[in-house]
Amino acid sequence: MVTQDSTQTGLVNLLADLRGQERKCKSILEDITHKIDAVQVALALLREKYGLASEEPERESLVAAIHGKSQPDALIMIAKVHNGRVKVTEVKRMLLEAGVITNTKTAYQQITSTLVRSKHFEKVAPGEYSLVQDEAKVGQRSLPHLT
Repeated sequence: MVTQDSTQTGLVNLLADLRGQERKCKSILEDITHKIDAVQVALALLREKYGLASEEPERESLVAAIHGKSQPDALIMIAKVHNGRVKVTEVKRMLLEAGVITNTKTAYQQITSTLVRSKHFEKVAPGEYSLVQDEAKVGQRSLPHLT
């Protein structure tokens, strides 16, 4: 028979264990944050020394802009910024960061499926799609037939 005392003791022990795990996770997160800061400083110094352009502000603003959009709308926005083309492997990271896609295991397949079904894109190479420029062509394009 379980008593109130043993239940309380069990919960107190569980709480202590969870707080220990929380401290450990915070420590790991702090370590990762310090490493990110160090890499950002190194990148900034490298860019300054060699006059390299930074791609991060553009990427960060694009990720912020697609947050809350549907997958097709986000992909169209990304394509417009990248000269009408998208590569699945590249947009996957942006869609995950923006929260448009949440399942990392199936992200590539989800994006590919969206691009294949969209009337706004056509495949130009494996894993690469181009925005259809001609509006008349967009209306005529149909879904691929499965055999």
